[in-house]
Formats: sequence, structure tokens, C-alpha cells
Amino acid sequence: MPSDWAFAIIYVMVFGFAVYIGFLLGDNWGKRIVTEREYWLSNAAALVGVVALVTLVRIALVQIVALGMLTGGIAGIKMGFGESVGPWKWLDKFMNTNRHQRKVAQKGTGEAYRRRRKTGEAGPDLISVDEKGSSTHKRG
Repeated sequence: MPSDWAFAIIYVMVFGFAVYIGFLLGDNWGKRIVTEREYWLSNAAALVGVVALVTLVRIALVQIVALGMLTGGIAGIKMGFGESVGPWKWLDKFMNTNRHQRKVAQKGTGEAYRRRRKTGEAGPDLISVDEKGSSTHKRG
């Protein structure tokens, strides 16, 4: 009987670690996604991959790792994507979190930002950078 508790504790610890690793991987992957369509395809691919792995591999520890990575990966993809999409909109609003991501979703500027981030293009200038009105500019 004590070994059952040991396995349960190990499973919980491995699951937590897998969630963390899945979040890191999902966050990195989410930063590469540009469109909302790609976002949903990435979530679907992660889900199909984990379902296939859990179905094919009948080792409980591998299944726990796969489910943990899926859990963390879905959250990581959302955070890397940088916008509240789908059910995340409702959850973010309900819990009053991720205000920046909710604003990006309302303004509709997320895709342009992600496209610039992916290509390495500079964003729009928000302040003037010329020297005409500067106090350090010497007038002749």
C-alpha cells in the first residue's frame, strides 16, 4: 500500500513538471503564430498528437507527461500568441486578467503586431524622433 502513495506523489510531481515544460514549449511556439487560424490549428495539432500518444502508449507515466504537456502547451500557446481568443476572452474577462491581451483583441491590432514580430520589421513610431524641438539641438 505505501508504494501506491509513492506512485501517486511521483505522478503529481511529473504532471506538474510536464505542465511547466509544456507551457515553455507552447509559449515559444505561440510567438511564431501570426493568424487566429494558425492559433486554432496549433491547438488542434497538440490535442490530436496527445490523444494519439495516449491511445498508443499504455504506460501511465507517459500518459501523465503527455496530458501535462498538453495542458501547459495550450496555455503557453495562448500566452505566446498575445491575444485573448475564443473561450480565453470570456475567462480573461471573468477573472479580470490579461488586460493587455483583451485590449489587443478589442482593437484588432494583434495580427499586424505578430506579423511584424515574425519578419523582424520595426513597429510604428509612437513619438517624434527628430531634433527640431529638442532642447539639445543648437539653433543657428
